Amino acid sequence: MHILLADDETGFRFSASIALRGAGYRVTVARDGREAFARIMQARATGDPVQILVTDQQMPGMTGTELVGLLRAWGIQIPVVVVTASRNLSPGPGSCPGSISELIEKPIEPQDLVACLKRVAAPAEYRA
Repeated sequence: MHILLADDETGFRFSASIALRGAGYRVTVARDGREAFARIMQARATGDPVQILVTDQQMPGMTGTELVGLLRAWGIQIPVVVVTASRNLSPGPGSCPGSISELIEKPIEPQDLVACLKRVAAPAEYRA
């Protein structure tokens, strides 16, 4: 499964990508929302589409929910996990209500992120 991990924190990108790769996921990383969007579009064009997006909410240039809104505007309906240090997620302009699969708070343990992705990737009938 191809995961795109977008976060402006180098340490989080590093530790999360190691955990996800260790769990068998293919991981592409991006430093911000604009880079994430470009990588998602590039992956689609090369026939290796991103299947789940994990994005930080607060990033320079474009928030996680703004990124989700842009993806939805382009008709890209992949599951999204938003990671945030804030308990109150306020959707940004252009974001779509109900378009986030899971919201998780930082700090997050690597095994908890892996468990979250397993839930998101599971077919709807197997979700609790």
